[in-house]
Amino acid sequence: MALDRLRTTWETLGRDDPLWAVLSDPARRGGRWDLEEFLDTGREHGEMIRRVVAGAGLSLGDLVLDFGCGVGRLSNALAELGPRVVGVDIADSMIEHARRVVRHPDRIEFVHYDGRALPFPDDHFDSAASLMVLQHARPAVQLGCLLELQRVVRPGGVLLLQIPSRPRRPEPLHPAAYRARLDLLDPPATARPGERITLRVQVTNESVHAWPADRRINLGNHWWAGGEMVVRDDGRSPLPAELAPGQSTELDLHVSAPDAEGPVDLEVDLVQEFVAWWADVGSGTARAGVTVTAAPPSDTNEAAATAAGVPVPGGTAGSETAEDTGGMEMHGLHTDLVRSLFAHCGSRVMLAEPDQMAGPEWESFTYLIQV
Repeated sequence: MALDRLRTTWETLGRDDPLWAVLSDPARRGGRWDLEEFLDTGREHGEMIRRVVAGAGLSLGDLVLDFGCGVGRLSNALAELGPRVVGVDIADSMIEHARRVVRHPDRIEFVHYDGRALPFPDDHFDSAASLMVLQHARPAVQLGCLLELQRVVRPGGVLLLQIPSRPRRPEPLHPAAYRARLDLLDPPATARPGERITLRVQVTNESVHAWPADRRINLGNHWWAGGEMVVRDDGRSPLPAELAPGQSTELDLHVSAPDAEGPVDLEVDLVQEFVAWWADVGSGTARAGVTVTAAPPSDTNEAAATAAGVPVPGGTAGSETAEDTGGMEMHGLHTDLVRSLFAHCGSRVMLAEPDQMAGPEWESFTYLIQV
């Protein structure tokens, strides 16, 4: 289920690298955030919330909910503005860390919840805030969260929420540009169920058009068994630079073997994100047969995976790529749906301001809503 997967992902991130999981700067991965510097970054968002709410002639009130509080970055910033704050999160590991590093224990309480109903009565809070949180849940989960936030904030209270609306779609390539040759270089013959594998793939532009690096062209893969696709859309590796006609480049692609044992086919393809998989417009793919088995892999395969920075069971990972998200997903709710939902609930969307919090690949909005 989507909620179970969300909970497991964030429980793991909160245990392994909680600060990077909240602010995913590639240079800070692996425990390289300084705690005080990290917590200080919350002040900018806290001040933004205060400014937006005050600009509408409203107030955060005396009791604020920080939804998806993580390790308390925003909770501490909001508490510095005066109100009491309750931070709530789906990951107990995040809550435990937040309690250890809290700056204002007299004004902040951290609460773990299961991702379903918030453990608070109706109309309990004067306001609620959530930034860079809802975007990591699938739409059905997002909708449930929004309804719960509406429930626990009193009439006349305030919601300050950031939610991506939709991906920014790149301009499609010329139809004749979708022609590639893909060559798997020394693919594995065996893999363990769920094992992370690093593939080396040579990509050649066989069209007469250049492939610009800013068109979101990625290498990806699927898994097939018995003539049916059993895993669609697994790994990703971006084209690092423009590729001219006839030019080749080699990319590493991190993939995960299917969970079920047995023979499978690994298929590698190119995709222009939110436009097309290249096989769907007539380009060729690369395939390799792989046997998924519970037997341990060879020392050679394990050493290669470790050298490439891919975790292997019982081993030690090297440096990881910036493209590895640790299992985090990104999802949006179209702004029309957000507006309609709160209007249906009798609330007033007072502001929907474009923001950059979801990154350059997403249209995102900061909403000010009066319940």
